[in-house]
Amino acid sequence: MQLTRKEVFYTGLALLAMFFGAGNLIFPPVLGQQAGEHLWIAMFGFIVTGVGLPLMGVTAVAKAGGDLEYLANRVHPLFSKVITTIVVLCIGPLLAIPRTAATTYEVAVVPFLGKASGLSLAVTSVVFFTVVLLFVLRGSKLIDDVGKILTPLLILFLTIVIIKGVFYPQGSIGAAQFELPFSKGFLEGYNTMDALASVIFGMVIVNALQDKGVKDKQVIAKVTITAGIIAAVGLSVIYLGLAYIGATTGNSFTGDNPGQMLSFLTTALLGSLGKVVIAIAMTLACLTTAIGLVACCGSFFSRLSNNRISYNTICCMTVILSTLLANMGLAKILEVSVPLLVTVYPIIIVLVILALCHNLFRGNRMVYVTSIIGASLVVLAGLVEMIAAKFGVNLHIQNVLAIMPWQEHGLGWVTPTLFMAVFGLFLAPKTKQQN
Repeated sequence: MQLTRKEVFYTGLALLAMFFGAGNLIFPPVLGQQAGEHLWIAMFGFIVTGVGLPLMGVTAVAKAGGDLEYLANRVHPLFSKVITTIVVLCIGPLLAIPRTAATTYEVAVVPFLGKASGLSLAVTSVVFFTVVLLFVLRGSKLIDDVGKILTPLLILFLTIVIIKGVFYPQGSIGAAQFELPFSKGFLEGYNTMDALASVIFGMVIVNALQDKGVKDKQVIAKVTITAGIIAAVGLSVIYLGLAYIGATTGNSFTGDNPGQMLSFLTTALLGSLGKVVIAIAMTLACLTTAIGLVACCGSFFSRLSNNRISYNTICCMTVILSTLLANMGLAKILEVSVPLLVTVYPIIIVLVILALCHNLFRGNRMVYVTSIIGASLVVLAGLVEMIAAKFGVNLHIQNVLAIMPWQEHGLGWVTPTLFMAVFGLFLAPKTKQQN
């Protein structure tokens, strides 16, 4: 069965909707404001990790015909369970799900209250996740229908904001607030968590195509990759537009909260109506995202426990934990996410690149194992250093890591990974090839 161009295009829009997590919109304006005159260099780095890596993840899944668990199993079954669990926790109750409630609070509640407070955040979180849990447990398709309508409307609204901001900027681009703009943008792109989600979303598209009757693996791979390109183009345009507005209009924003900045920008460009519309749109978008992620966690952990823990129980536990963490506030959630993301992201990047190059080294397991070891040693050492620093202990690990090429750019793991990959190639003839 062959799909029409229209069907392929709609598949791309569906993938764009999956990646278009409402929480991701808060990062480009802040990066644009801080990058100033280095806006485009910083955004190039952001696009690499915030758009390029997700596209690579979707491509890897499409070519391999399996999700993250399948790809990670090429290293070792135990590694597969561990890394998949960590990724689901990141895009679930530890980071992404609490962020949806915190973002809703900052964009849709604080601008109308005038100031933030612990009580209002707690009330917002409880109400938000009560609604999420009701939809998840009822399994209603209403939220899917809302999402299909909401995503195009949100994109349309953002397009209007971007056009107004580009042609009628409220200020001029200022001086940069940091050095190494590419590195800043590259690491900031981790916050989208889309590369982590791509190896899961890609399989959703593959399964959807199979349900439509598409059986040819090459056709499925081609359509999925094309859909990924469509989603990548859409994300890039939106991110670049929001960053430019942040670099111009955002200069008059005096706060430090990325969620409140987005509300400020829409209000500055479209008036009070803009503030109301972005509040409603972001609330519904965050609800849609949270419901999908809670359901994903429920399915994964229920299956991981061999159904000893029910889907409903997992969903309830996920919502309770997310509610507690959401009350840390958006700024604290983003702060806590940094050590976890800079540790997990390089491992996923290596896994995706290996999957894309699978045939070049004949899919030998040893290359997978040694490469992952190379990346893991560096990022885990950095994680230990960051944790120790929180307790006022200096282990001087950074002094050792500093000798790694590109460490100042957050890419110190690249050289050890390449070295270990070559080492794995030498060992490869002694080990078996895998599919």
